[in-house]
Amino acid sequence: MIYAMMTASVALSPAATMPQLNLQKLANYDNLRLSKIIMAEPDDVCVDEECYVSAEEKQTSTNNYSEESRKFRRTVYMHDEWVKHRSTDRFARNVKDLFNSGVVRALYVELGVVTGAAIFVVVANMLLGGYTDLLGNQQPPVISGPLIPNDLSLPALPFSVAMPALSLLLVFRTNTAYFRWNEGRTLWGGLINTCRNVVRQANAYFPDTIEGNKLRYELAAQAVMFAKSLRCFLRGPSDEPVLLRELTESVGPKQAEACLRAANKPMFAASAMTQTIARAGLNPMDRARMDTSVQVLVDICGANERIFKSPIPLVYTRHTARFLTVFLSLLPLALWEPMKASWNHWATIPSTFFLALFLFGIEEIGIQIEEPFGILPLEALCNGAIEATINEMLACHENGDFYMTESADDFNPQGEMVAPDGSVAGKSWI
Repeated sequence: MIYAMMTASVALSPAATMPQLNLQKLANYDNLRLSKIIMAEPDDVCVDEECYVSAEEKQTSTNNYSEESRKFRRTVYMHDEWVKHRSTDRFARNVKDLFNSGVVRALYVELGVVTGAAIFVVVANMLLGGYTDLLGNQQPPVISGPLIPNDLSLPALPFSVAMPALSLLLVFRTNTAYFRWNEGRTLWGGLINTCRNVVRQANAYFPDTIEGNKLRYELAAQAVMFAKSLRCFLRGPSDEPVLLRELTESVGPKQAEACLRAANKPMFAASAMTQTIARAGLNPMDRARMDTSVQVLVDICGANERIFKSPIPLVYTRHTARFLTVFLSLLPLALWEPMKASWNHWATIPSTFFLALFLFGIEEIGIQIEEPFGILPLEALCNGAIEATINEMLACHENGDFYMTESADDFNPQGEMVAPDGSVAGKSWI
């Protein structure tokens, strides 16, 4: 869109102050819900994991679900979603959807193994130590012998001692992962603000000439290119066809292909922005201010790379996973005796299942948010918070919306604003 604007601006007469914008896309937006529309696309984001899921995606195997479901966690909240989020029925709603939860669906294999171990313990102990039939009669052991134990069980004390250590491991793991998620979102908040600031400064500092207007639109398109190039790096090679299509529309095929060829696409975009600012012929102070904004973008890019390339130390993650797996696999042996009040100790099975669900779930949440960019709504941030806002800023600059009046003729000699009917409308600030 911006590339089309720049191309059209070449044909303007010297008297023109701004190239004509194609505002058809923005005109279709309802101003009261502009941010809602531009921030959420059915294929990009969802709310409360209530996503647009195709039939093929519903058939995704359990092994791939944990990775495939990440795109459905890119939540974007507006007013209605916050009202639902804090509604009083949230407890009943969340419990009702427990087994449809993305976390639970990602843990089907682990939960199956641990629950299978619990079933094995219950059945084995019934065979070794006898059992109570449905009529309440005690039946003798099916398997017995001098070297065969009466039951398979472990004392609960070792598990009670180990539980605080496991809890600390899980809390530290989850907190550290959340800090990484929060830093990632904070960095993208800074990126949004800096891209907007670059265009705000361009509107103010670039000359209102044909060449100045062309450079202004180039810089705006390159700011969007920077954000989308960083998104592509964080999303991986699968995002490159999308990036090529988007950049071809915004900066033109030549620069789009050059960006795709670059080893570091965000740095290519930042370098292009610097060159555009240099060509604008600004005074040194204004150029320094804009160069500082580009420098902030480069710093943000480096911080994103640091988070993406540096996981929580693997020795910590692996030790936590091993500790948790062994703990939960042996847990049915410790629950056997405390569950004796239930028929044939059958409560060992659901107790093990739910304890495994929540403890494995905590570890799964930590894994999911440790790399935050796969679950942050980067598409919505690029398309809505950055690109749509920049287009709106350019349109307002073209239309003169940043000026209170059309010209000085709207004021009388006393500096008072004059309404069209000749009446005094108010004092001016000039």
